Amino acid sequence: MPISIACISHQLLLLEGIEASVAGSEFDVSLVRFQGRLMLDELALDPPRLLLLDGGCPKFSALVLVDRLKRALPQTQLMVYLRSIRAVECQSLLSMSVMGLVDTSVSGVDLLQGLRKVVRRDVHLSVKVAQALALSRFCSDNPFDRLSARELTVCDLVVDGIRAPDIAEQLCLSAKTVNTYRYRIFEKLGINSDVELTHLAYNHGMKGVESKDGRI
Repeated sequence: MPISIACISHQLLLLEGIEASVAGSEFDVSLVRFQGRLMLDELALDPPRLLLLDGGCPKFSALVLVDRLKRALPQTQLMVYLRSIRAVECQSLLSMSVMGLVDTSVSGVDLLQGLRKVVRRDVHLSVKVAQALALSRFCSDNPFDRLSARELTVCDLVVDGIRAPDIAEQLCLSAKTVNTYRYRIFEKLGINSDVELTHLAYNHGMKGVESKDGRI
């Protein structure tokens, strides 16, 4: 019996590449074009056994999307396709029970092997992700390592300039709870404002630098 997979991305080329990678295998792939929202109701009607999420979907961080997917599809195994590798984000995604992390350098063959591992409930990390995590354990002085997965999710949204009421809506929390998270983040990082948080995030590579041509 085929194993159902759903793949979510805003980029058609990535979806088509994944479809080609699993063609002729035991996987039955469903391609979902991300257009600003997750179709959670539709996915919940017939939950896939495994879901591959593009972590670069616009408007939402991978942490926010995973948070929503885990609540809507508790039995579905998750793998995230990372467009950039941040060790602290990888650690948070793993703590949120994401079973697989791959990056843009992964080949179709490696992706297929990773999907098979995740279906067996084994953790799969692409080579570059594993290297980044291993390196961070030996030489980490990143203050963001002190944050929990939920705190890092809130942190990402604050740094993106999203207001507390909108963060609350995205995470299905109250604005008061979001502000509690903010102040807890400030306390852990030894800062006092969103501006300081943003500067600290850029200094530690938590966010890219935007130019007129995109992220550099």
